[in-house]
Amino acid sequence: MKTFRLILSLILVAVPGLNLVGCGPQAAAPTATPAPLPTLVMVANIDDVVTLDPHHAYETTNLMIHASTYDTLVEFKPSDLTRVAPRLADSWEVSPDGLTYTFHLHPGVKFSSGNPVTAEDVRFSWMRLKNIKDNPAFYADIISEVQVVDEATIKVTLTEPSPAFLSICAAPAMSIVDSKVVKEHGGTDAADADQTDKAKDWLDQHSAGSGPFIQVSWTPKAEIVLEANPNYWRGAPKLGRVVIKHVSDPTTVLQMLQRGDADLHDNLDPDLAEQAKADPNLNVVIGQSLDQNYLAMTSNPDLSKPLADKRVRQAIALSVDYDGLIQALLRGYGSRAPSIIPLGILGVDPAMTQGRDLEKARALLKEAGYENGFTVDLAYGSNPTRETIAAKLKSDLAEVGITVNLKPMEQSVYLSEMRAQKLAFCFGGWTPDYLDPTMWTDYFSYHDRGIAKRMWYNNPEAEKYARIVGTELDPARREQAIKELQKVLMDDMPFTMLYQSQRIIVMNKAVQGFAYHPVQFVNFFDSVSYTHLRAHETPEHLVCRLLLE
Repeated sequence: MKTFRLILSLILVAVPGLNLVGCGPQAAAPTATPAPLPTLVMVANIDDVVTLDPHHAYETTNLMIHASTYDTLVEFKPSDLTRVAPRLADSWEVSPDGLTYTFHLHPGVKFSSGNPVTAEDVRFSWMRLKNIKDNPAFYADIISEVQVVDEATIKVTLTEPSPAFLSICAAPAMSIVDSKVVKEHGGTDAADADQTDKAKDWLDQHSAGSGPFIQVSWTPKAEIVLEANPNYWRGAPKLGRVVIKHVSDPTTVLQMLQRGDADLHDNLDPDLAEQAKADPNLNVVIGQSLDQNYLAMTSNPDLSKPLADKRVRQAIALSVDYDGLIQALLRGYGSRAPSIIPLGILGVDPAMTQGRDLEKARALLKEAGYENGFTVDLAYGSNPTRETIAAKLKSDLAEVGITVNLKPMEQSVYLSEMRAQKLAFCFGGWTPDYLDPTMWTDYFSYHDRGIAKRMWYNNPEAEKYARIVGTELDPARREQAIKELQKVLMDDMPFTMLYQSQRIIVMNKAVQGFAYHPVQFVNFFDSVSYTHLRAHETPEHLVCRLLLE
């Protein structure tokens, strides 16, 4: 009834003279009143949300939220994921040495507050990100200086050439915030922002962007509510409101969709896919993601002496029944790459992928001194799919004598523990924030960042190839470096990819124009419209129906 009350209140404001005494036939209104925009209800597991401050957030759900509430300078559209497209920046130039980027902002853009978007907001946003020094700060590591040339022109100098920089500019962490509003709520871009910035609590509950929607609330493990920005510079959204409800049980998700209590879900459990496809009121779309689920194994002997031996890590990788996992547990909605870099990325050859070899795994364990096996805890963020897969992993490893104790955790707790480098053996997931090979080569190779840091992985050879990928402007040389890096990672085996998922998106047939995006998942402005009967009724009829309900 909350949605009904909201729509009713909007109608009462729009039609102040409406007679509510009776619900019989009404006289024609002298002027037409626009029908209210519809509310779309999405159900999803959003327990990963730790913060919704774009310069602090480094989870998954926030990617979708920030793509709708903030603008970046550039973007990747679902229709062409190979090309960087303009967003706040109409155009840009790159210096011949690849070190300087000059961006020209679209004129007349305003934040939802009404403040104009200026080059100073860009400078403030990127320096705040850099100086807060939280998880996503590394996106700005390569930035040496940000200069305001004039109100509509920004000049960015890099520490070294970066073929990935434009792609990084599309990452939600690089969102442009309203500097005036953020400062009003305690924000700062000063060098000591990690100690002095106080805007996070406010930004958890509000947005300070120029995007098509405005965040109005976040209730942890319950819901996130967005409302349309009617003055959005690219046109008003087709949706008036988006409510994202936290639902973790897959069966409940499908039941809500079938009853009409929800309109959209972006990652249905594979076990329920056929039921969804059989429902005439639902549409099912399969999205090939770049998401991957993996096992990560520490290189720190203080956390696990067995796992610190690469022969043991190799044995574990050879013990997993990948085909059985993908076919039986994921119903075939998955694929697998040779290393931690997913299929579809430059230089990744599926022919290099190795499968299960129990004989070789046992030989490696014997060589490492663990012929009789050992015991290890497997930590992971719990959800129904992962519980099933974790049980399968436990069974697989038992066949070579490794006893696995399952340690499910709430997702936010798991992330905190992993980031603190406290976990030795992890079953986790990785979702890209931008579309460039460095999204994987950087964070699984360098000892001081990303998953490599969390698992204490440190190999100069891996870093050498990752550096080539991150700085080489020649695509052929980048591709060769990625191939060489995969060989190093497959030998060290700090990670083994379990599967690269396909997303099963289910929606009410009233949802139109959906286009899956491998970073944003759902774009509520560009790729979703919602044609529901309520949106086309006259205000008089709608009020009468709601009063009766």
